[in-house]
Amino acid sequence: MYFRTALSRPVASFAAATGSLTRSFGTSALAYKSFAALVKEIKATNKDIHEMGPQELGAALLQQSSSSEAADKPIVVDCREMSEITKTGTIPGALPLPRGILERDVQKFLPNPEQNTRNIVVYCAGGFRSVLAAESLVRLGYATDGKVTSLEQGFDGWVKAGFPVQDVASKK
Repeated sequence: MYFRTALSRPVASFAAATGSLTRSFGTSALAYKSFAALVKEIKATNKDIHEMGPQELGAALLQQSSSSEAADKPIVVDCREMSEITKTGTIPGALPLPRGILERDVQKFLPNPEQNTRNIVVYCAGGFRSVLAAESLVRLGYATDGKVTSLEQGFDGWVKAGFPVQDVASKK
C-alpha cells in the first residue's frame, strides 16, 4: 500500500518542473559495526568507563552497608527493560532506569552531575547494554568527580555468583 503526504505531490511537481530540487545520496562515512564490535570499541576507547565484576560490586555494597558512610555507597542503576526487571528482580537497592529512557530521565533519579561524587554502577542482563548506558552517562557529564562503571556479566553474573536479588514487588 502506498501513502502520500500532502507535500509529496507539490514538491515532486516543483522538482520535476524546475529541476532545482536535486538530492544525491552517497555512501556514509560511517562503517557498519555489529553490536559486539561497538561495545568492544567503547570499552577500548572510553577511559572514563570502568568495569567491575559481581564479586567486586558485592563487596562494595556489603562494605558500605556495614558502614555509616552512605555518601560513599555506589549508585547502582539497572538499565534493563521493565519487563526484564519485573520477571527477574533487581540487585537490592538498584534504581530501575531502562536503557531506552536513560538519557531522558536520568536527572529525575541521579544527582546533578556537578554535585555527584558517588560512583555509578550500571548493569544490564549480560554486561553489554550497560556499556552503552555508561557511555551515555559519561557523555552527560556523570564522570566528572565520580566514576561510571559497567558491571561485567551483568545481572546474570550477579545471580550466578550467588548474590541476593530483590523482588520488584518488595520495592513498592
